[in-house]
Amino acid sequence: IKAALTGHLVFSTLHTNDSISAVTRLVNLGIEPYLVAATVRGVLAQRLVRKICPHCKTAWEGDEAVRNACGGGDYSMGAGCNRCRGTGFAGRIGIFELLIPSNELLEAVSRGASLQELRSLTNHSTLRVDGLEKVAKGLTTPEEVLCATRSMSI
Repeated sequence: IKAALTGHLVFSTLHTNDSISAVTRLVNLGIEPYLVAATVRGVLAQRLVRKICPHCKTAWEGDEAVRNACGGGDYSMGAGCNRCRGTGFAGRIGIFELLIPSNELLEAVSRGASLQELRSLTNHSTLRVDGLEKVAKGLTTPEEVLCATRSMSI
């Protein structure tokens, strides 16, 4: 915090469920809310999900409940092959959520607003939304995204 207050660009890691939770985590760690608001310029949340094997990728009808949770659409899955050792997956891909705090959000942080209030002041794309965009591109499965974002509210 001291380095950030003197104009230095500071990068750090913090374990939270999403980007806005990092702001409240800093306060919970004992940093005064006004200092958090004065120093945080952005928060990136990320998760890794398994990537569908490109060698055995097929269309997938899927479970109706999963399709409804993901907003419908066409999905892919890996059938399993020698290259992916029968798993249907090969490698991983990141899903991301970037929060650039607005002045309104920073003011709320300064006055010690609750996580729920802070969440209501954000309009950034979430981890789940980014993951579902990757599902629509055939890069991963709905289950992978839902599993990676299960601790988040929809």
